Formats: sequence, C-alpha cells, structure tokens
Amino acid sequence: WVRDVAWAPSIGLPTQTIASCAEDKVVQIWSQAAGSTGWSVKRLPPFEAVVWRVSWSLAGNVLAVSAADGKVTLWKEGLDGEWGMIEAVHEQ
Repeated sequence: WVRDVAWAPSIGLPTQTIASCAEDKVVQIWSQAAGSTGWSVKRLPPFEAVVWRVSWSLAGNVLAVSAADGKVTLWKEGLDGEWGMIEAVHEQ
C-alpha cells in the first residue's frame, strides 16, 4: 500500500511532479508537462526497508526519502533526466 505522497512545489516551472512511496520499498516520481494529459513515471532504485515518507525541498528539486531502517536519502534529477542519490544519512 501507499505510505506517502508529496506534490513538489512548481513555482514558475512548466511541469507538475509528485513523489509516492509504498510498503513494497519503492519510490516513484510522477511528472506531467504543461498541456499534457498523461503522466510519466520513474522509479528510484529499490530501498532496503519499507519507505515511510517522501518530502520535497522548497524549490522542488530535491526529494528526501525516509525509510524504516533509519536512513534518510536525498535525490536530485540530473541533466540526463535520471534521478540520483546526492546524500545519505543513517541514524546510529
């Protein structure tokens, strides 16, 4: 089941973006370009534990993901359109 959904701020951007996370350890990022009726989806690499929350930065370009194993990871879309992890913090 879906654990969390977060809508990215899109001030001045021509795209709407939503992140979702689920019990199956998967985070999906949904995007819709202005004027489009369809959504495209990209998946982050599978996580090691259930993902609890997703949250966007104020600018809407960095996604924070927290999982049941105590890890928080930060993700950003590259110029190639692929999402990559830019930071990881683990609770000791």
